[in-house]
Amino acid sequence: MPLKLAMLGMWHVHADGIVRQVAAHPDEFTLIGFHDPDPQVVAARSRTWPSQIPNYRLFDTADELLRQPLDGVVVEGRVYENLRFARQVLERGHPVLLEKPAGDNLDEHRRLIDLARQKNLHVQMIYLFRYMSAVQELLTRGRRGDFGAIYEFRGRLPKELTTYHRFAEELNPYRGGIFFEMAGHLVDMLVALLGKPRKVVPFLAHHHTAEPRAFIDHGVAVFEFERAFGTIEVPALEVAPHSRRIEVYGTEGACIIPHLGSGHLGNNAVQPIEVFRNGMPDWQQLEPLAATLQIADLREFAAVLAGTKSPDFSQEHDLIVQEALLSASGMV
Repeated sequence: MPLKLAMLGMWHVHADGIVRQVAAHPDEFTLIGFHDPDPQVVAARSRTWPSQIPNYRLFDTADELLRQPLDGVVVEGRVYENLRFARQVLERGHPVLLEKPAGDNLDEHRRLIDLARQKNLHVQMIYLFRYMSAVQELLTRGRRGDFGAIYEFRGRLPKELTTYHRFAEELNPYRGGIFFEMAGHLVDMLVALLGKPRKVVPFLAHHHTAEPRAFIDHGVAVFEFERAFGTIEVPALEVAPHSRRIEVYGTEGACIIPHLGSGHLGNNAVQPIEVFRNGMPDWQQLEPLAATLQIADLREFAAVLAGTKSPDFSQEHDLIVQEALLSASGMV
């Protein structure tokens, strides 16, 4: 039987990818219904989603949607809405697949996880880059100790200058601007490799000549660990192609993802990754096939609910990521 899902909140850019993957795997998943409180969002989605989802059904209220026979709920609203949506889901007794980041209020996120633990319900974050092929290779090598003691993590995740005005308007509710929008992907990887940072120092600025001056369009944060530093950079000013990058250096090896890709957008057939281990004569380039994104998030959710595996990323991990992200975004 396919896993019966609902979608509460339909706004997020990643929501379309979830719908596409559900539509492509009808033997595994089905979307029972949708709700978003914004009629403009509903109208926009309703122009394309009905052709993909058989029996596409909209519900007038979240409560009506959550009364349907469901196995879980995907939350894809605006970031400042999503924790409230997720709490409604948990209160109705359903597990949650929650779009990144985990809202914009750390205490509210903590209360959400407390409620999930009280009710023994699963909350899983959707961080789009987790299951990219090169990222999986990086994390696998890190977890088995190929790098020795990691002493440096560098990540760069820019947004194109052509999207500047769109993000300046869209991110107005969030003090961290473009850094808050994008850095969570890299903080997620940083925490997976190094754990909880003991100190976070943000450098947030408006470096464009364009208005509004309050928009953070360039952010850098330094994360301090007991024996390592992490540095994450997010500008909204990029014109150079293929400039998303991760580097990890340790006492026994290193790894570079020279082009992290475009997340939910089109990716090349392979996703190169460069690796080095102590004793090798030079760097080695691997070319794993690029994974289809978002189907892995859905399958992870289904497997955890079925009890066939433990989560790849714990709720404690997600709390650490969110606290570090908000600290680095100047929002704690």
